[in-house]
Amino acid sequence: MTGKPDTLFAAGRSWPVLMMLILACCALAAAASAQTARIKRVSLMTSDLDQSIAFFTEVVGFTLDFEGTLPAGGEPFLGPVFNIDAARPIRRALLSTSVEPRGLFLIEHPASPAPDPSSPTAVVTVVQVENIVQTLKAAQAFGAPVSETVTDVTPEGLRFSEAMITSPGGHVILVYEIGSAENP
Repeated sequence: MTGKPDTLFAAGRSWPVLMMLILACCALAAAASAQTARIKRVSLMTSDLDQSIAFFTEVVGFTLDFEGTLPAGGEPFLGPVFNIDAARPIRRALLSTSVEPRGLFLIEHPASPAPDPSSPTAVVTVVQVENIVQTLKAAQAFGAPVSETVTDVTPEGLRFSEAMITSPGGHVILVYEIGSAENP
């Protein structure tokens, strides 16, 4: 020991430094105990599973991971979630994007409600695509309704283009491309 005071806690500096350390520890503890949320997947009901799989793979760019039929009572949570009879077999499919495995779950139900264009849209699924022009052309070729393309800038200053398309099951999909110059 040299007899010199510790420079971190030298006279007159110890309280501010100590308070800073306490605040930093509190912030770390709060961050460590805070819940983090992550959207695992979007689940959509459709009256025609095959047509919806074709739309989401051929138009939007998802890949099909799994398609099959659940036996009666196979997943009882589907009944209360979708207000359907889970005691009957249910066809379903799981689809992925290049960065979200199994991010889309399609459930087939013949009585799936048809969209009402005169009512507000309750749910819009937002999907980033690699090429919005190509996606919109594929949607039109599929016979899906397509809105006009809007171009804007994100809060971070990135230019993007977006448009709405509607799946065969009546689901509104907002597709967007970051960095595109559509409708400048």
